[in-house]
Amino acid sequence: MLNVRNVSLVKKKRILKDLSFTIPSMRISLLLGKSGSGKTSLLRCLAQLENYEGEILFKEERLDQISPKLRCQIVGFVPQSFALFPHMNVLDNCAQPLNLNTSQKLKSVYEKVEQVLASLDMEKLALAKPHELSGGQQQRVAIARALCLNPSFLLFDEPTSALDPENTRLFIKIIQKLCVSGKGIAISTQDMGLANQILDRAYFMEEGEIVEKYDTAETKEISAVSKLGQFLAQEPLPILV
Repeated sequence: MLNVRNVSLVKKKRILKDLSFTIPSMRISLLLGKSGSGKTSLLRCLAQLENYEGEILFKEERLDQISPKLRCQIVGFVPQSFALFPHMNVLDNCAQPLNLNTSQKLKSVYEKVEQVLASLDMEKLALAKPHELSGGQQQRVAIARALCLNPSFLLFDEPTSALDPENTRLFIKIIQKLCVSGKGIAISTQDMGLANQILDRAYFMEEGEIVEKYDTAETKEISAVSKLGQFLAQEPLPILV
C-alpha cells in the first residue's frame, strides 16, 4: 500500500492542499475531477516528480528517501504523452530503464524485455520506432517499459485521452490483468466513460482537495446528487477521428 499523509504542493500558488489517502495493492484507484483539479499534480507527487510537502510511504518508508534505483521498482509512471525516445526502437526504449537501474547483463535485459512485450502482444513490433506505431501501440510500449522493472504500483495519467474505443477496451483488459497479478493501479482521468467501466475506488478532486471518496468494498451505490455521481452521469465526449 502507498500511504499518502498530509501532502501539499505549492508552486506559484497552492496546487494540492493537505491530502491524506491510500493506494492499495490489487485495486484500481481513480483520481477523478475536472481539468485543473490537481489530479495530474497528485499523480506526479506519487511518482516523485514534484517537490511536495508531507509524506508518501511504502511499507512505512518515505519514497523521497529511497534511492531512485529502488524507488523505480516500487512505482512506475506512464505519462499522458508516453515519453518514448523517438530515435530508439521498442526494444531499446524498454531496455533503457533496466540498463540504468539494474546490474543485469545485456542478454538478460533483452530477454526480460521480450517477455514483457510478448505479454502485451507487442513482440512483433519490437524493432519499430515510435513514429511507426499507433497511439494504442505507443501506450503499450510505455506500459511495457514501466513493467520491465516490475514495480509494485503503476500510475497512469489520462491514459485514454488519445485512444479510440477499441484501444480503450484493450487498455482496460491490461490494467485489470495487472491488478489481478498483484499490482496497485492509480489512474488520473476526466474520462467518465472509462471511470464508469472500471470503478473500484475513487477520489474526486476539486481545486487541489479530495472532496469525496468512494470504495466499492464499503458501498455499492453512489448518490446521484453527489459530486462523483454527477460526474459519472455526464455523457462522454465524442472521440474525434
